[in-house]
Amino acid sequence: MLQIDEWLGSMILGRKPSAGINAVLNVVRQDPAAASFMSAHHVAERANVNAATAVRAAQFIGFSGWSAMKAELRHRYLATMTAEKLLDEHGGAAPGPARSTLANDADNLRTLQGTAPEEGISRLAAMIAGAQRTLVIATGSYAAAGYQLAHVGQMIGHDIELHTSTGTGLVNRIRLLQEGDCVLSCNLWRSSKFVPEIVRLCVDRGLRIAAIADRQTSITDLAEETILVPSEGVSFVPSIVGAVSVVQALLAELAAVDPARTTAALHDIEGMWSALDLVDPA
Repeated sequence: MLQIDEWLGSMILGRKPSAGINAVLNVVRQDPAAASFMSAHHVAERANVNAATAVRAAQFIGFSGWSAMKAELRHRYLATMTAEKLLDEHGGAAPGPARSTLANDADNLRTLQGTAPEEGISRLAAMIAGAQRTLVIATGSYAAAGYQLAHVGQMIGHDIELHTSTGTGLVNRIRLLQEGDCVLSCNLWRSSKFVPEIVRLCVDRGLRIAAIADRQTSITDLAEETILVPSEGVSFVPSIVGAVSVVQALLAELAAVDPARTTAALHDIEGMWSALDLVDPA
């Protein structure tokens, strides 16, 4: 698969891998779909090397180990597929679509719990807290996580805005941002083509970049902080549970940056809700 091969080539960057490492990488090149499910032992067996060599192959291209590389590979493979192909890839979910979806999302959360960089989330919260404004760029269903961040972030006193439009509307908004303001890209699976170009424009204008993504991309390459989340679903719809959960954690960290400011903002907004009789007391 050309895209996977190009990705591996970019990660090697002209270095010469050992014969064993190259054998592992060739297994990945030849069948990325299968490799993305294999354990280090199984991929090593396929490459006729030992499991330690599979781990070294992952480390050779910049990952902590085979599990981290496998997760990246899986999301890269899925990103090459249309929604129709995703549906075919997963086939009939057993014991049923609803139960399988819930079980899959629970698995995604368990994976996230073991891999989410708590220090990275704290640093991202500090970045947002230190910015005059934060613009969240998200498309399609991935805007759900962005909406939560903007809505609750505003409640606790931060100028965070979700922008889902494209073209001139988005450019108009970016033009009003000042150097040091933050732009957060929240895009999974097959993100819209314009997003990487917009992010590059933001970098050129001195804006700080962060990303919530499911794999390394040209956007994460430009970001100061990146939070990677699992996003594979069991049907044609990628899971956004990981992204939403990270946003919840980010909001908790953001509230803790300045507790007095958070308390004052919540007190003020509760007063406004009460004055306008917006909340059902029942």
